[in-house]
This record gives sequence, structure tokens and C-alpha cells, in this order.
Amino acid sequence: MVHLLSRCADARCDMIRRIDRRKARRGLRCTPELGHACRMADLDFFVDVVVTGAVLGVGLTDSPDEVARTLGGDFAEDRGHAVMRRDYGLVEFSWARRPGSHSWQATGFTVQAHRLASITVIDALVHRYGPFGRQLRFTQLNAELDRLGYHLQEITDQADADYRRYWLAESRISLLVATRYQGLVAAGDVWSISAPHPPELVAARRLGGQRQAVKDGLVHLLRLDEHQRQQWLDHRQPAPRERTNWWLYLLLVIDQQLRDQSGWRAEWAELKLWLLRQGQARAVFSEAESAEKLAYFAAGMRRSGVESAVLPSADDIVRACLDAIPVGLNEVATLADRRDLAGLDRTQTRHSRQAKNLVSAAQWHLDAVLDTHLAAQLREWIDIKPRLV
Repeated sequence: MVHLLSRCADARCDMIRRIDRRKARRGLRCTPELGHACRMADLDFFVDVVVTGAVLGVGLTDSPDEVARTLGGDFAEDRGHAVMRRDYGLVEFSWARRPGSHSWQATGFTVQAHRLASITVIDALVHRYGPFGRQLRFTQLNAELDRLGYHLQEITDQADADYRRYWLAESRISLLVATRYQGLVAAGDVWSISAPHPPELVAARRLGGQRQAVKDGLVHLLRLDEHQRQQWLDHRQPAPRERTNWWLYLLLVIDQQLRDQSGWRAEWAELKLWLLRQGQARAVFSEAESAEKLAYFAAGMRRSGVESAVLPSADDIVRACLDAIPVGLNEVATLADRRDLAGLDRTQTRHSRQAKNLVSAAQWHLDAVLDTHLAAQLREWIDIKPRLV
């Protein structure tokens, strides 16, 4: 059987290519180099999703129309007044919109790998990546990611009885891997790949049992002056390996308080802004992480009606985002075709993705920017955003 072949020399590869032309549905790719393993042709698709956090370049910043232009019109739609989901078979995208708004904002997508044996993959994906197989083995995907320098972190907890969960921080992607046979899915098969899975959620999985204690501490912190707040932080820093998760969990609990206590929104918003500044000053968050978190937080607070006097100006937010982009506009790696991704090294990929994330965050504030030169700079980045990784 073709799927049992593990290694092939040039002549054997030629034979398999002839077989593949007649039986493309098996989805095997055989590389011509002596000693390279035969592998599923669709593996590149799943690697691209995990590494870039997008499907054919569309993902967490794209409208329903933008996704349809890329993936086509062959989808099933489930639409309500405030939420919408489009099911493309292998991939599902979801959006939400605020009351009174007509524009949809992306909330996430999921690659339903467990469906591979029971669906026909849409033409847009087959044309780009070739035929798809009937399963995705985690060991195969993980080996290819390791080879490229991307290392998944296991974040399984007790609630994941039938799965193991993995996470790639750089793209904020999570993977579920089945641990037992489930219909057409075997143990060790990837069940799904989803985004976004921000670091705050990873922290919550690890520190969720401390929620009340953290909340009580933050209520106390809310009443302290600057010097007392600094001392509070100094005395509560956890061990280095838990430091980032602890800070992220502080921010997550504040977000919950902002949702639950509308009468105290300005005070909680001010505290989160202070913690974001402290997190950068204490080297918990990078300049890019701080700028992105600030941009999304401020946008959300303005939408919820928090006083603008509490929040930084749009100019300050956009400037912070653009200053944090690690490469210039003329130096950043861009893709004319998603198949070019293999030609980028890890640094180019990371810098291009950071640029895309920061531009997407800054874009929420474009209409409020007063500095015309700054606005023009942001528009230049927005113009190339579709070609960033």
C-alpha cells in the first residue's frame, strides 16, 4: 500500500509520482531527494496554519467578504444578529458585531482536522496544497514543526480527558490531539487546530485556582498610591518560570472585573493601564507585546464607553505600535504567494508576523489619529498587510 512507504530513492519517487497522478486522492507527496520521507501533500497546509495563525493568509483580522474572496463561496452559514459562523468543511470561521453595528469582527477560526475522512476539501485549498489525506498524525506535524524551529508547548489539563492540548505562543494557535479512538479518528490524530488562543488563556488554565486570591489582591491594589503599588508588586513576584503567567492572569482577572463592575470601569481601566506599563518596565512584556495589548484594550474600552481621558490618545497608541515593529516597511518579508512561506527563515517569518499583528492592532485607532504623517505611515503598513505572514 502506498501509505506504508517510508523512504524512497529517485527511481522509486518517479514511480510514485505516476501513481499519484492516477490516484491523487491518496494525497502522498514524495520528495525527489534521496532519503527524504514520503509524506502527505497536505502537511504543508497544516504547518502553514500553525506557523502563521491563518488559512491562506486570512484569519483573525479579516471580514467575511475577505475570507470568501480567498476561500470561495462554498460554505454553510449560521447567522444571528450578533454572531456569524461560516463552515467551509475543513475550516470554520466566526465573527461577531456590536449592537447597532453593521461590520463583522473576526473572533476565531478552527481547522476541523477530524473531518478529513468524511468531507471533500474545498477547491481553494486543494489547488494550493494538493490532495488531502484522511487523517493528520500529530507526530508527523510536530516533527515538521520541530524541523522548522517551532516547538509546541503542551498545556493539557485535567479537563481534557480525551485529548492532549498543545500551543504555539508565536501564532497563538492551539491543537487538540485525540488520546483514544473516536469514530474515524485514531489516538494520536490531530482533532482540531484553533485560533486565537492568547497567552492569557494559557495562564488561566494554570492559575485558575487562584482567582479569588488574585481578585482580592487587585481590589486592594486599586486603593493604593503609586509607591504602595510598586511595593505590592515587589513583594508578590513569583518564581521566574511562572512570572509571565502570573502577570497575564492579573490582566485577565481585571478584564473580568471590567465586565462585571460597570460602575468601576474607569478605575479598573486605569489599573490595567498601570500594570501594562509596569509589565514593560519590569521586562515581563516586550515592547511589541505591550503596544499590542494596549491597542486592543484601549479600543475595547472606548467601545464600552470608558472616559477617553483615562485612555492614551490614538496617536500615542499607533506610534507605540509602529515603533515596536522590528523591521522597516521596505525590509519586512512579504509573500506574493503563500507557497513562498518555505523560502523565509524563522526570523523573517517572526518579524513579518509581528508587523502584521501590530498593524492590525493599530488599525483600530486610525480614524482617531490627528497626526497626518503618522496616519499616512499606518496606511502604508495597512496596504501591505495582506502580504505579511
